Amino acid sequence: MRFKNCLSFVLVLSVLLSVAACQPVANEKSTVIPSAQATSISDQSMPTAETPTSGMMDGSEKVPLIFSHDGAMDDIAALLYLSKNPDVEIIGVVNSYGEQVPATSSQKWLAYLHEVLDLDDVPLAVGSGAPLDPAGYAFPQGWRDAANDFWGLELPVSNATVDAREGYQLIIDLVNASPEKVTLLVTGAQTDVALALQHDPRIKENIRQIVIMGGAFHTVGNLNGGAGDANNDVAEWNIFVDALAAKQVFQSGIPLIIIPLDGSEDFWITKAIKDQLSGNQDKQVRFFSQLCDKEFELWGGDFLMWDILAAVAVTDHQYFSWENGNLDVISDIGDQHGQTVVVDRISRKNLFAVGNDYDELYNHILDVILER
Repeated sequence: MRFKNCLSFVLVLSVLLSVAACQPVANEKSTVIPSAQATSISDQSMPTAETPTSGMMDGSEKVPLIFSHDGAMDDIAALLYLSKNPDVEIIGVVNSYGEQVPATSSQKWLAYLHEVLDLDDVPLAVGSGAPLDPAGYAFPQGWRDAANDFWGLELPVSNATVDAREGYQLIIDLVNASPEKVTLLVTGAQTDVALALQHDPRIKENIRQIVIMGGAFHTVGNLNGGAGDANNDVAEWNIFVDALAAKQVFQSGIPLIIIPLDGSEDFWITKAIKDQLSGNQDKQVRFFSQLCDKEFELWGGDFLMWDILAAVAVTDHQYFSWENGNLDVISDIGDQHGQTVVVDRISRKNLFAVGNDYDELYNHILDVILER
């Protein structure tokens, strides 16, 4: 998630070059999952679910985590937060389809992972360069160009090597090798997770949960007219660009913890929050401060972050209010393509956030980043 659905949308797009309307992605080789129509909502009443239990195994063990992201600016913040979270062990990173072109941006992300965050032992693999959905779309080209360049942020030189495995294979290997159930955090398209489940369905037995930033359940989507000819006001970008992969993941039976627009569209970062980083000599905190400066520049003032909230939800669910149910994604072509829907209220293992405690959230995030 990134610049979408904000008052500064036009300003941001002008800064990030002239943005072309989204067009279907040219065919690149990838496995296609058979389509099926999503079941429509059967219950419009939305009772609030109980707060889900933490992703922690117990009070002492860390959560083994694979982070699949699409190169957004707030993915940079999310990975920094995760690297400093004492309850998380990052075991792998996948550069996935979305704002970035995974192969183009991977060397910069590897430099960030190894040289800035000092996560030298964490492998980074390149994910699929195309969606599974034959009707999939791409993000506007201006966003992709900026993401491929790591948003203009300066990085140290790195001689590290990108993992030779494809993104989905890294997921399979890490999940199968883990002695504890793994959590997946996906803040871009679901492409590589869907591919991993296709190639080795058994991995679901060793996945504790999939935490997702994406979707819009009770609120409007955030395509904002950027989806070409589609008259779509219900989809959110991360789900929309590969709705078929998202559908496969939603129907996998793996517990889902989702931070949709409903629970994240009000998390503004202000200069007062950024000022709390001033004077800190930790190199990661300094980098986060530089990231905030770049965001202020592009937004023309206060800015929104989404993906870092999904990173928080990996271990700390108490900052959100939740609803539950069996969930699905509409993948058929049309004005509802990519819409996330509640099928019924039976399941309590799938939850999506419908609100958050803003003050507690930003205090928690700063506490983790500043290690205070």
